[in-house]
Amino acid sequence: MSISMPSATLATTEGHKSALRRALRVTASEKWDLNRRFPVVMTRASGAHVWDVDGKQYVDFTSCSGAAPLGAGYEPVVAHVAAEMRRTGGILPGPLSVHRVEVAERLAEIFPVAQRSMFFRTGSCATTAAVRLARAHTGVNLVLTSGYHGWHDWHLQDRPRMGLPDRDWDSVDFRYDLDLLNDLAKVQRVAAVIITPEVNFFPPEYHRELQNLVRRHGALLILDEVMTGFRYALGGYHTAVGLTPDLITLSKGLANGMALSAVSGRADVLNAAEKTYLGNTYQREVTPFAAALSTLDALRGGDALARMSQIGEQLMSGLNKVFAGQQVEAWAFAWPTMFDVVFADAELGHAFFQEMWSRGFLMQYGGRFMPSAALADADVRSAIEAAGQALPAALARVESASGDPDPIAAAVRFAGDHFVATSDSVRRWITGRSQS
Repeated sequence: MSISMPSATLATTEGHKSALRRALRVTASEKWDLNRRFPVVMTRASGAHVWDVDGKQYVDFTSCSGAAPLGAGYEPVVAHVAAEMRRTGGILPGPLSVHRVEVAERLAEIFPVAQRSMFFRTGSCATTAAVRLARAHTGVNLVLTSGYHGWHDWHLQDRPRMGLPDRDWDSVDFRYDLDLLNDLAKVQRVAAVIITPEVNFFPPEYHRELQNLVRRHGALLILDEVMTGFRYALGGYHTAVGLTPDLITLSKGLANGMALSAVSGRADVLNAAEKTYLGNTYQREVTPFAAALSTLDALRGGDALARMSQIGEQLMSGLNKVFAGQQVEAWAFAWPTMFDVVFADAELGHAFFQEMWSRGFLMQYGGRFMPSAALADADVRSAIEAAGQALPAALARVESASGDPDPIAAAVRFAGDHFVATSDSVRRWITGRSQS
């Protein structure tokens, strides 16, 4: 059997090439694991640093895709998990543990809307459970949605080529367009509207208008805070901007790298679980709850979030100076703990970040920049220096850089490609916002 190497491969040694071939033979997807992520077979991570099978070191600017805001292997979390693994055996016969109760109580303290919480393993599980709870509570099937909510069938309506032919026809994407949302809700009763806040493109005013519209139509509001729950502000995005969703979903950062997610919100909506079944074996596992308790302790004071913001500001500023200095139409912008980089020429953007990978810095075009609190100022300085070398190398790879130099036009294309927002909606809400 012939195994092709990924087109974006970084493998330069025979050892790493062999490791990639092994991965492709038995488990890896060239499209999703390698070309769309990082074509690196990794062995370990510590803080914001990671090593591949050759011992090459990289700096991670993604917080392990947002899962580890404190950095990989944050010692208080690891120590607590190890101690509870030894003390409890790691998993219990029944689904109720003291740890689960304590995490639910802690979430109620941090998120005022979290009267009750249910726990799962992944963000996809949490959003799917939230949608089922909304349908069970209201007795209505139609759900309107915008943004990424995971890989489950009900959600893939925004990418029909990726979904199954018998996908969930009772979920409809309104593409962040409030006029379309209003039109859809006029025709048929809606159980819930679930949306991922794309905070770099849509301001708080957008989400407040969305909430008012959802309330007028008598639907539940589900805010998918898998990304923003522990990265935008303490208490999540909704608390910071004054929203009162009926349900929120949480995951990334909840247990600093261990698999745990939650659906939290109104007690009466969560009690709809009595009408359906949302059980899972690994709710019995103690260690993710132990990790969550230590993670929430570390995040409570706000110092870690402040450090993420400081690092993000430094990185945005440095990248924008590199772009401007080399007269490339590209912009790093918006919320520093989870910012975006948009190139007028998307091909150049992909080439630039591939050049950054080869220089030891993990970031990707179309992927969110999510610095962890473990990053050092020296990591940022090294990344900015590398960016100054990577950009001309990327320009040399792209035959003729093109694209509309207007940052709004570039943002419209980026939003359409990466979270399926309509052009009209992006232009309406992003106009006038800072792109620097």
